Parts: sequence; structure tokens; C-alpha cells
Amino acid sequence: MEEEGPLEPTVVKALPILVSDFALYRDAERKRIKKSLLADSEETFVFKKTLYLPYLNFSYQYPAEKGFLFSKQTVQGQGRSAVLALREVDLGFYPELTALTSQTIDLEYEPDNVVQGVDSTALVSERLEELRRMLSDYDARLEELSRQYESLAKTDPVRKELKENIDHLNRTREMRWKMFADGLKLPSRIDLEKLELLEGNLFYMPYFMVRFARSGESRFFVWDREGKENDPLADELTRNGKFRDLVQSYAMS
Repeated sequence: MEEEGPLEPTVVKALPILVSDFALYRDAERKRIKKSLLADSEETFVFKKTLYLPYLNFSYQYPAEKGFLFSKQTVQGQGRSAVLALREVDLGFYPELTALTSQTIDLEYEPDNVVQGVDSTALVSERLEELRRMLSDYDARLEELSRQYESLAKTDPVRKELKENIDHLNRTREMRWKMFADGLKLPSRIDLEKLELLEGNLFYMPYFMVRFARSGESRFFVWDREGKENDPLADELTRNGKFRDLVQSYAMS
């Protein structure tokens, strides 16, 4: 059989990195030296690499009602947002990133530095369905607790405990909804069954990622394209084994 030639570089839409790898490596080295001076043994680099993570820039629309009770009219609300297009990690939505997509350039890349993502709105649909189920579970639980609360005499000490549980569940439910709604700039009241996803296109963001190791312990640091540390991604690498394994499969290649 004839040997296959080298693979042709693939072109993707990506935001350019604005700080050199050398400058970011220098920052990482300073952190390594500082930690080593304060510790019993010296930290070592496990990997250091610029990886391009996938983001989905997608659009959506939803109906909204306004007007008087007997003269309602339906208008169409629309918007755009972006999401890290990986099933391994859910860090919410980033509507502010949609303004940057006009700055993307055609990037020729090798397969070991661009992390492949979900190139459709299927991922957002999955997150939306998860939210629907979660809110439905919260509502069912709240309804059951409210029935128990109303069935008890006002002097019953159990009512206080139930009220605390109801308030806690309400706060948790509102927090989960707010995280989703703020990321899509949705109104406070909307029927999620009517939220329609229209289209999505992938673009890529560069991150300089470093893993240190010392005495069986690891630390992760992530810098964005402007040279600022990205703590949410670094924290996610620390706690999320699936995301960590995915990144390391690219970083160590």
C-alpha cells in the first residue's frame, strides 16, 4: 500500500491571540518558581500549550405577549448568544462574545491544537431540555411541600421547617432560571416550550493552558487571548475529569 502524505491543514474561523506564547510562558514560569520557593519540592511543567476551544454563536427567537387582557398581540423576540460547544463542560452562555465574531480570521491549524466541538444547536437544545426537566422537578417538589405546609396547624413546629425548605427551593429554582435567562437575555416569564433555536456557527478562541505537578498534586492555569487569567476554565480543569482528559489528550499530543 502506498504511504499517505501529510494531512492538509484545515481552516476554521478563530479569534487571533493578542499575546505571544513566550510572554504567557514567562508568566507561568514565574508562578511555578514562586510556588516552588514556598514548597518543599519543585513544581514541574506537565504541559504548556495554546489550544483553541470551540464556541457556538447561535440565534434564537421566542413569542412574547403584551397589551391588555382582552387585546393581546404576539410579537417576536430575537437574540444571539454563544456557548462553549463541548458536552464535557457547561459554563453557561456568553452573549458578549457574539460581538467579537466579526473579528475572526481564517486559521490554518493542525489537529492537535484545535479542540473539536458540537457544530450545531443540538447542544443548546440539550441544555434547554435539561433546564425544562429541572424546573419541572422543582415545581413538583414545591407543590408537594406547599400542600404539606397548608395542611398543618399554624402552631405546628414542623411548619417552620417546611417554610425554610420551600424558601430554599424557591431560591435555588430562581438561581437556575436566572443563569439561563441572563445568558439569553430572556424576559422573566417565558414558555420555554416556545423558545426556538434558529442557527449556529462555530468559532474558536485561543487559550494558553498550563499544568504544574508537584508531589502528586496538580495545578492548572489558563490565560485568554489578551493575556488575562481565566479562573473559571482553570477551576473547571481541576474539578471536571472529562474536560481535563479532553484537554490533556490535545495538550500532550
